[in-house]
Amino acid sequence: MQFTPQRLDKVHRAMRREEVAALLVTRRQDVQYLTGFQYRGMNVPIGCLIIEKHQPQLILPDRHELVSSRESVIGKVRTFNETNYEGWSRSHGPAFWEKVTSILKELGLAGSMIGLQHDWLSVQEFEKLKQSLPEAGFKDFSPSLWKLKLIKDAAEIDAIRKAVTICEIGVRTALEVVTTGKSEEDASLEIESAMRVAGGQQRGIRAAVLSGTYSHLPLAEPSTSRIISDQFIVLDITVSHTGYFGEIARTIHLGRPSSKQKKFFQYVVNIVRMLEKRLRPEAQIKDVAEKTLKKMKRRIPSDNILQPLGNSIGLDLHEPPFIAPDAQHTLRPGMVFSLHPTGFATGVGTVKIADVVLITDSGCENLTSLARETI
Repeated sequence: MQFTPQRLDKVHRAMRREEVAALLVTRRQDVQYLTGFQYRGMNVPIGCLIIEKHQPQLILPDRHELVSSRESVIGKVRTFNETNYEGWSRSHGPAFWEKVTSILKELGLAGSMIGLQHDWLSVQEFEKLKQSLPEAGFKDFSPSLWKLKLIKDAAEIDAIRKAVTICEIGVRTALEVVTTGKSEEDASLEIESAMRVAGGQQRGIRAAVLSGTYSHLPLAEPSTSRIISDQFIVLDITVSHTGYFGEIARTIHLGRPSSKQKKFFQYVVNIVRMLEKRLRPEAQIKDVAEKTLKKMKRRIPSDNILQPLGNSIGLDLHEPPFIAPDAQHTLRPGMVFSLHPTGFATGVGTVKIADVVLITDSGCENLTSLARETI
């Protein structure tokens, strides 16, 4: 994915507002956002230091330096000798923090205010940093970094579009391979294989063919259960492309759905349509959620609809803000959301519809081309 230097300009402005001289980023997705470096290993200790008037300092183990040379990285690569240390359960061990300290001292910032990601920092790591930099001050920069990522740039939107296209291949494959008598696991594996061939990254691929009692649960996984013809079947598809996520969910029925099932299915489809109509620049997200839920209460109990109704999507599958009555954000062009209302009713089943939409100057654009009417 093409990196845009404008991101650094936004970060530098935020650092000035927060009176932060240096920003240490240790979360893998945010390292990619600020340097363009995408490393697929989950437990490799990487990070970056952002300092105005300096290149980003990309910090990674010396044995991974060759990987960085194959990518389009904005910044200066700084390496350290990675060693396994007993007593350090997380990936960022003492050698990483010694390198961070060394760079800050080298740049004359050992006594400055340092921004950190407190939601991605263990107590042990924080204590190590405070001991190494006794003159420095520390401030949580996590909320500011999330705010900077609310509006996607053109390169990010392009990556999300490509991820959604691969998701569509997954759904089309599902419509072919999901049959009565096949296990949820077997069908899911076939779908994942098709998305891998289409360019989906292994880290982000999830094809979940779900039916029965537990299909509405957020962490439900495909089982060895056989698919039967009188139940709803949720096709929950996610994939990442160059680190950015896409998501599509559709619900099908392999038999003759009952009248209750047909009505329930239509209720959930209508929620997506109502959300799309209300997603406009300058709209308050909480108003969008409240008005949608209020209108649906006339037709279906609110307890039957799982919340949130959606969330921002990007380098993470679930990013703030969330489409819920307690949201505090205003919609802006360039925001990208996954709308994923899920309905569950005992004796009827689970219906989930998910699409990715882009907030535009005049409304919202559905990045998915697949029909929702699958029953």
